[in-house]
Amino acid sequence: MRRLDRVLGNAACSMLATAHRLRKPFATKRPIKNIAVMKFFGMGSIIVASRSLAALRDCYPDAELHFVTFQSNKAILDILGMTDHDHFVDPSTPQAFVRTTLATARALHKAKCDLVLDLEFFAKFPLVLGSLADIPQKAGFYLTSERWRKELLDITGFYNSYFHTSDIFLSLVYLCATGDHYYTGFGEFSAKYTYPRIEISEIERAALRAKLAQHGIRPGDPLFVINANTSPDLAPEARKWPKDRYAQVADELVATTPNARVCFIGAPNERPYVQSVADQVKSPRKHVLAGDLSLRELLVLFAECKLVISNDSGPMHLACLVDAPVIGLFFADTPTLFAPIGTRVRSVAPALYSIPLFSVYNGKDVAVGKPSSEIGNNAACTVPVEDVMRHAHELLAMRPTQAELRVRP
Repeated sequence: MRRLDRVLGNAACSMLATAHRLRKPFATKRPIKNIAVMKFFGMGSIIVASRSLAALRDCYPDAELHFVTFQSNKAILDILGMTDHDHFVDPSTPQAFVRTTLATARALHKAKCDLVLDLEFFAKFPLVLGSLADIPQKAGFYLTSERWRKELLDITGFYNSYFHTSDIFLSLVYLCATGDHYYTGFGEFSAKYTYPRIEISEIERAALRAKLAQHGIRPGDPLFVINANTSPDLAPEARKWPKDRYAQVADELVATTPNARVCFIGAPNERPYVQSVADQVKSPRKHVLAGDLSLRELLVLFAECKLVISNDSGPMHLACLVDAPVIGLFFADTPTLFAPIGTRVRSVAPALYSIPLFSVYNGKDVAVGKPSSEIGNNAACTVPVEDVMRHAHELLAMRPTQAELRVRP
């Protein structure tokens, strides 16, 4: 998808920018009644954008929200439940991609969307799709030298890499609503919005406990969750800790907590790698759940556990929706942009000049001067187990919230 976006996107956007420039003097603004929000890459990024969806509700109370993303992200939109209409593009085959893209463009055109928020930082596809749907106003971020992007955008957002991505997304809503390019009131605006908190029912908790019992995990056993995986699309090896360090953390956690269990999670296709990590754990109180839980069940697991230790990936942000204690491991990117957000969170990252290894300014294609596919986990290897365990002990020593106390089995 990234290659397709790069090869075809420039040509398509250049033509669309010319057409947009010719039409712009004759365009008339109309009331915002339908808003299309586009975010394709990353389940975690959609979670991070949830504050922006809440802000759109406040700023445009009469508008309906349409969310456009890949088919694989349907489950997280169902969990969030913050939009009125969801539209999905299927990139599984070229034929499916073209068919669903055109169908989505027709649906957005039929809905008469007035504004599109492009939450991708460098991908070209959202602007192409917005143009195909004939959406008159386009808002997005301009952070490359591609002139056509600036011409296609009617509202040009400011990407500030000193702020968390959640605030960066939110700043685009603020700019659309206020027109304040200096963001003088953004601090007060941002303070009004937090992550949604997903309530987990006792029925869901009981169902998960029954499922975990099939793995030999008894109700009431303290649970620790480790997510050692990361997206295969972006320098995956650079973002992984050595397997023996995940294993050592697991052994130290169960050694200090009676009857504790460590659950290793992941997607079905990640199970072989997850199993290879778990195989290095000495304690028998380890369980590989990769591929066994739905996204909703994974959310319930986070609500039930004592601590989540996760690489910088979607599950880390998912855990924040139930305000679980989370330690985020950042071995290639920076927590400044993507740290977990919650009342009990910590971030661990190498103290190296090279971090982040890649940037949206170069399309995340280059890391320390080489293609990201050639980058190993040298930076990750500089992070000792002791750093992670220090944060783990701090979080475990904190008193649980009243909500957690009410749901203890």
